Amino acid sequence: MSYFKWLESWYESYCDDEWEHTHGLKIESIDTPGWRVTIPLLATELEDKPLNEIIIDRDDNDWVRCWIKDGYFEGAGGLRNLEEMVKLFKEWVEE
Repeated sequence: MSYFKWLESWYESYCDDEWEHTHGLKIESIDTPGWRVTIPLLATELEDKPLNEIIIDRDDNDWVRCWIKDGYFEGAGGLRNLEEMVKLFKEWVEE
């Protein structure tokens, strides 16, 4: 299963005609250039799960940062690191 298919399934598992109206998942481009992901953790079993900030710097175009802030898993990375951020989220969820 691809990491994006896994993310779709994870998000769908919380959709109950209420949760998804206040807990949106975002994937957006940033001007670095790169990507940013914001994944809701509020009202999930992950809400209080700790995450040590992830910092990966390979070069100016190949980098990832992931952290938890205000009940959201946040990730930012280079243009070719979007799938890697989803992979890191999946690994954190499953550990």
